Amino acid sequence: MKKIFDCKLGLWPIVFWAALTGCQTDSWESPPSDSSRRPEAIVAECTLCHSTQEAQRGPILHGMDNWYLLDQIQKFHSGVRGRDSDNRSEYLMGSAVKKIRSDYEMALAANWFSQQAPLPAIRTVSGDLEAGAVLYASRCASCHGEKAEGKRETLSPSLTRLEGWYFFDQMKKFRSGDRGSNLADLGGKAMSAAVNGMSNRQFKDVVAYVVETFGPPEALSLREKMLQRVSEGKDANATH
Repeated sequence: MKKIFDCKLGLWPIVFWAALTGCQTDSWESPPSDSSRRPEAIVAECTLCHSTQEAQRGPILHGMDNWYLLDQIQKFHSGVRGRDSDNRSEYLMGSAVKKIRSDYEMALAANWFSQQAPLPAIRTVSGDLEAGAVLYASRCASCHGEKAEGKRETLSPSLTRLEGWYFFDQMKKFRSGDRGSNLADLGGKAMSAAVNGMSNRQFKDVVAYVVETFGPPEALSLREKMLQRVSEGKDANATH
């Protein structure tokens, strides 16, 4: 078995076909001969926004479905998403994704993020968890699964890695048509139809329920981190 590379970001066995299909194979492909960029450079460009490095950033992608990540990268790259300048965050992503030069690089980026452990997320959306559970069961579970695990056959990704703020923002965009209106975005159109008529209050209830019940581990807020550092400092001084 060939390994494309070893680096500080981890072991990178990239199979182009496997990345595209989610299948396993014993035949590992090497990068295209005309590819001069190192894989860690591609990932570094993505993690500048899609990590916790910046205060203003995109969603954390760590641990998301490989097939879904690749599908969205391709949609941004082809212009199915990211062309509307009024949808600022998508427009920025539509511009940034042009730095990805080939199908191989798209597959590599999707594969890397899908293999990462989920990052903790601050709980940013509050709602009625009981009401959210009822709404989720009646309007979401048939596509996204009883435990929000996702169903590829309905083009429905897992919701277990989503941060509350991003989840809520996308629900509103599906309702307004800022996302999911392109005829080539079949999954997006299905989602737009599913949330039609829902209120912001209902969105918050569903988001709060999914994130609290199935979502990523909870991270400390900035205030909690500061209090923790103060407490640790007092404890350290007390031992001297």
